[in-house]
Amino acid sequence: MKKYILLPLILISACQSKRPIYETSSYELYPDMIVQGEYIGVAETPYRIVSDLYGDTLVWECRNDLSSMPSLETPFLLEEAVYNMALDESINAVEPDGTLRTGLFWGGVWTRDVSYSTILGMAYIQPRAAMTSLLCKIGRNGQIIQDTGTGGAWPCSSDREVWTVAAWELYKVTGDEEWLRTVYPVAKKSLEVDMKTLYDPVTGLVRGESSFIDWREQSYPRWMEPADIYDSKCLGTNVVHYAALVSAAEMASLLEDHEFAGICTDTAAELRKAINEWLWMPEYGYYAQFIAGREDDMLFTRSETLGQALSVIFGVADAQRADVMSQNVPVVDYGTPVFWPWIPDIPPYHNKAIWPFVQAYWMIASARTGNEEGVMHSIGSMIRASAMYATNKENFVADSGDWRGTQINSSNMLWSLSGTLSMTFRVLAGMDFGADVLNFSPVVPKAFDAVRKIGNFRYRNAILDIEVSGYGDQISGFEIDGVPQDGHYVSGALEGRHDVKIVLSNSFRKKMKVNLQSGVCTPMTPETELNAGVLSWKAVEGASEYEVYVSNVKVDQTTELSVVVPDSWRGTICVVAKNADGQHSFPSEPVFMVDDTVCKQFDPVMLKRESEEFMIEDIDVPEDGLWYLEWVYANGNGDITTDRKCAIRTLYIDGERVDICVFPQRGVDNWQEWGVTSPVAVRLGKGRHTVSLRFEPENDNMHIDTNEFMIRELHLAK
Repeated sequence: MKKYILLPLILISACQSKRPIYETSSYELYPDMIVQGEYIGVAETPYRIVSDLYGDTLVWECRNDLSSMPSLETPFLLEEAVYNMALDESINAVEPDGTLRTGLFWGGVWTRDVSYSTILGMAYIQPRAAMTSLLCKIGRNGQIIQDTGTGGAWPCSSDREVWTVAAWELYKVTGDEEWLRTVYPVAKKSLEVDMKTLYDPVTGLVRGESSFIDWREQSYPRWMEPADIYDSKCLGTNVVHYAALVSAAEMASLLEDHEFAGICTDTAAELRKAINEWLWMPEYGYYAQFIAGREDDMLFTRSETLGQALSVIFGVADAQRADVMSQNVPVVDYGTPVFWPWIPDIPPYHNKAIWPFVQAYWMIASARTGNEEGVMHSIGSMIRASAMYATNKENFVADSGDWRGTQINSSNMLWSLSGTLSMTFRVLAGMDFGADVLNFSPVVPKAFDAVRKIGNFRYRNAILDIEVSGYGDQISGFEIDGVPQDGHYVSGALEGRHDVKIVLSNSFRKKMKVNLQSGVCTPMTPETELNAGVLSWKAVEGASEYEVYVSNVKVDQTTELSVVVPDSWRGTICVVAKNADGQHSFPSEPVFMVDDTVCKQFDPVMLKRESEEFMIEDIDVPEDGLWYLEWVYANGNGDITTDRKCAIRTLYIDGERVDICVFPQRGVDNWQEWGVTSPVAVRLGKGRHTVSLRFEPENDNMHIDTNEFMIRELHLAK
């Protein structure tokens, strides 16, 4: 113990005699240590890290045999040590049944966790365990299992398609055709069902909550119900679906399912266009986190880092937008927060937090744009997080860099350690796997200029010993076994052991920056009340003015606490609080100004999976126009935040399929509290109509057996 108490004093003296290779106002990165204020994390050897953070003694010492794993040699001892720690913890993560454990305190396999981890690193570090893990996330209906989430999982939570991207990544790494034939039917069936269920007919975007940000209060306003969250269209989830469509198209082409390949290619192109049309914010230089708002969608302008990163990596953003995003997405001293700005009264977890796996994706996106400063900022963030805690934690409070203060955490987190590994392979070596090729495009900041050697890297039937020397984002020399190559890749057909030597040009094509911000919270969400034609609200602390929107168009800006609502305002009215720094609150709960309504009330009816079609005839619509249809319902089969019993039915009007109606959970055994479904827009002519709900094969939820709810009213509003 005395050894660890004296060690920091010696190291601080040593630090004073050399300059850091990277620093922020909160920490300094040296070749063999991190210094954060009075605390130090140091690599004593490539297999041992010691930290005295906050007076604790934190130690990682390698306990597994790493000889079968790819090796790393670098003059930066701390870089090598955190790499070896990630390898060591990746071995710890393999369970006796061959699956990958989510974290030290998180047993089992989660679809999104293992999929994001596979894409970052497990596809080439633990491919068999990654395969086993993905296979156990196939439901008995032959579809991908959606993790639990708001309102009873799928389709309120809808990011399960990241599984498809991970499955394709495993094929690209291994070339295993049996694997491809196994996973393709699952990907195809899941996408077919998602295309029938999730796609919004108005915007063309995919519905469902933000990928991985699955604690509703951590990222959505309090007024939003689970039904509203299902109806939100989020950046990250949409990019995941785009990437899944592209992946499935490539799978289908290899397996000669050309019809489905064409469907996926066309749908991907339409989805990419919709993302750029509806979510891009030119005034911010990045995409909006999501759009939502019942009858009319409002733009929710926070920057959501995982979605921004994926849009660059998978090509949703073109090169020009990617460059703009790389320099405008907000970052803070300790890294790039999950989203920014923060929500003022919500504790850190997704809110006000940095997650290393998200940071890793942003690091890769920064590398794709050649943003040297952005890459170095991410590398510093990830090495600090690993070294100071001598493990790969899941998340950190954004303005302190400490895991303490977050809502839930764990060591040995699968996606965090995968992110650490991606620093070496995806960025500093620049590996990018194609259908039959391994491409190289290293991005090495000048501060990390070195000769790096990666040994024993297994790619299909080849073993590669790779050397990358210099810095920059351009390759000046590429050799295989001493023979110069025109292209910067290794063929998937290569067999045996080979040397790959890459020399960088010691230059970057572009000078780019990062958007360094301090911790900023938005104002609280206004709470409005409509009475006698006047919309009023209480003062919001810190707000300097209020903006009033009608159908997502700003119609007023005021310092008052009320506005008179003229007859010309039709659609949804929302109020947004704005502070002196220009930060906007969430929009208030929408008030829908209507011209006409139709209401059909009836005795409560329980609709089960096996129930026959529910039909309401002779609904008298008084005039032609666009009407919004909602059901008053109850679902007491689970709480608002977990489980997997969200109910789903297909909506028909006059015998024609219109859309999906979703009836999320509202509380355990809570059949007395009634909610309202998200509105379905439908154009109706004057006269009598028949509305019905049918259970169809694509309406299976994640539980399958329990898919039930009660309804008592049908509303139409215009």
